[in-house]
Amino acid sequence: MNNVHFGAGNIGRGFIGSVLHDNGFDITFVDTNEQLIEQINMDKGYPIQLLDENQTKLWIDNVCAINSHDSKQVKRALVECKLITTSVGASNLKNIAPTLKEALLIRSDRKESIDILANENIVNASELLKDKIKKICTDGEWESINKIAYFVNTAIDRQALSTQEDDRQVALVEPYYEWVIDENALNPNRKYRLKNVKLVKEMEPFIERKLFIVNAEHAAFAYLGALLGLETIQETIQQSNCRILVERFMKQNKHYFLAKYDMKEVELDQFIANTINRHGNPAVSDDIHRVGRSPIRKLDRYDRLVAPVMELEDLGLDNDAGKRVIAAAYLYTNEDDPEAKELQQTIKNNGIAETIRRVSKVPESLVQEIAALYHDLKNNSKSIFL
Repeated sequence: MNNVHFGAGNIGRGFIGSVLHDNGFDITFVDTNEQLIEQINMDKGYPIQLLDENQTKLWIDNVCAINSHDSKQVKRALVECKLITTSVGASNLKNIAPTLKEALLIRSDRKESIDILANENIVNASELLKDKIKKICTDGEWESINKIAYFVNTAIDRQALSTQEDDRQVALVEPYYEWVIDENALNPNRKYRLKNVKLVKEMEPFIERKLFIVNAEHAAFAYLGALLGLETIQETIQQSNCRILVERFMKQNKHYFLAKYDMKEVELDQFIANTINRHGNPAVSDDIHRVGRSPIRKLDRYDRLVAPVMELEDLGLDNDAGKRVIAAAYLYTNEDDPEAKELQQTIKNNGIAETIRRVSKVPESLVQEIAALYHDLKNNSKSIFL
């Protein structure tokens, strides 16, 4: 069985590619990194190192790679494969939509259906990819594509970093992973079955659990660490004041899941504890700025920090810890991150209250509350723990 995967980065190689390899797929990566493409094709595979006590090394074979600019070769691979997956970053889905459209039209003529799983760090990424393709189709083209293309939402969770070894890029991944797939959206006539994934009938609880707990916790430690001048997530987690505040943030978010989904509290407590321990793994050195980058996206009304605070606000539940984290995120600076620079320039030009209105789009009462916290933190960063 052949899989085409857009994105040969750490998640693509260290997570999706690894799981599909173990499911018997031959994998064709599509990427723009010429050095990495050459490495994969020369070695006919690639290494993965687990961030465990033994630093276990794995080898993924039956792999090749194509430059995304070679649209003819990419299209040929898409027409012949049994599964299409992505991990390119949500903002790049629009860039792969044109080639996907052309390949799907050919598959439509052949009446060959296909599952498409976009594995991006946003809610309903496959629906977003579907919309990007639909926007560049005529009504007739979309009608044809819609008959054979199954866009399947997923939720993914695995820490994936990288290192250089013998002039080779090596994906560094934690042993733990979770790949949740919407079983209802899969092609019922598919010729493959996936093991070591979680097929579920309802995606929303898992998507929100990933966003409101895993992503929110990770971002919270990043912005607290940046506020205190620390360098890594692991260093920040070791600071007791930071850990206590983030644990309070997570425990408050927990009550949203108890109220909406009737999840078991003991299981949520364990999930939160495991998540913090995973991100504090001493075998990992995760840069604050890698996790904190793109703060405008992460401060969006429907993203990891603001969304849970708003849900708790609507339910009349405590959410003070999340507000403090949001205020810290508005203070985030990074000269190498365009979004961080844009955010600080917007604050300079328009003031913090107006910036919160534009970026986070929260009710005015929350705008004023977060703005007040922002000014307190700007004057005294340690006030975040009061």
